[in-house]
Amino acid sequence: MNGRMKKPEWIMLAVIAAVCLLAIIVMHRPRTDVTVQVIHDGKTVLEFTPEQDALYHVEGNCGGLDIEVKNGRWHVIHEQCPNHICAKTGWASAENLAVITCMPNDIVIRISEYNE
Repeated sequence: MNGRMKKPEWIMLAVIAAVCLLAIIVMHRPRTDVTVQVIHDGKTVLEFTPEQDALYHVEGNCGGLDIEVKNGRWHVIHEQCPNHICAKTGWASAENLAVITCMPNDIVIRISEYNE
């Protein structure tokens, strides 16, 4: 062997690179038609789509929390609990798959499903 790649090897390398590039593009495309679920005490109390900007209030064990939905993302803007961790979690979206949990209020905010 002379160490040089032959034409079939170059073609195979190009095909593998194209498949990898396509996989990266598909995995990083924005997801649409997402449903977000708000769960309190193990029961779904609210579902929303992040495509529509809105403000929601959900009652919990310590008084509840307020959720802001804007530009396809959502976050807790105010909550009544002792540690305020859920408000410090920041924005969640379909791309970052963050789950927001308020343990004192027993509230979980997560993506329920993708309707693609």
